[in-house]
Amino acid sequence: MPSRRRTLALGAVAAAAVLLAGCSATGADEPTRGADQQGYIGSSGALTRIDPDQRTTGPVVTGQRLGADDKTVSSTDYPGKVVVLNVWGSWCPPCRQEAAGLQAASEATKADAQFLGINTRDFSPAAPEAFLRTSGVTYPSIFDPSGKSLLQLNGQVPPSAIPSTLVLDRQGRVAIRVLGPISEATLTDMVDEVAAGR
Repeated sequence: MPSRRRTLALGAVAAAAVLLAGCSATGADEPTRGADQQGYIGSSGALTRIDPDQRTTGPVVTGQRLGADDKTVSSTDYPGKVVVLNVWGSWCPPCRQEAAGLQAASEATKADAQFLGINTRDFSPAAPEAFLRTSGVTYPSIFDPSGKSLLQLNGQVPPSAIPSTLVLDRQGRVAIRVLGPISEATLTDMVDEVAAGR
């Protein structure tokens, strides 16, 4: 019996390690921070800014809207706007920490930008819906328990980089990528620059 308890305990430790590793923005498959940050400070993650003449078409993300079982939402629903895609989970401490800042940034930039969340690894809508209510987040999120929508970001966001944020310019091209949490001020400044065509 002691060996069974030890096996269960080791299994719990391993599961916790996997969960914590998934809720981070560090890893061998991600870029290191460097000169491409253009003066921005991304709290703990890698930040990549792409000059307008180097940008390529960004991912199209579509899925079931969280809190609206019969409705879908897509990154293409907002033509002519800067689109901010944020990958998050209610189980992720850095996601909880950045939520208020994201909401404030979405309000500050609403004339030019639309925020869209991608909720991942929450297997029931109850927890993420409660998260949005308590955090005061009002912009839409895709409910993505299977990871299908997250896979649409393949090549842009590693699956383990949660939270992460992509800023698409008015033409739907990837302008900025942040792997890890981001502050309200930094995100607002970045969206304003991208909206201005920079």
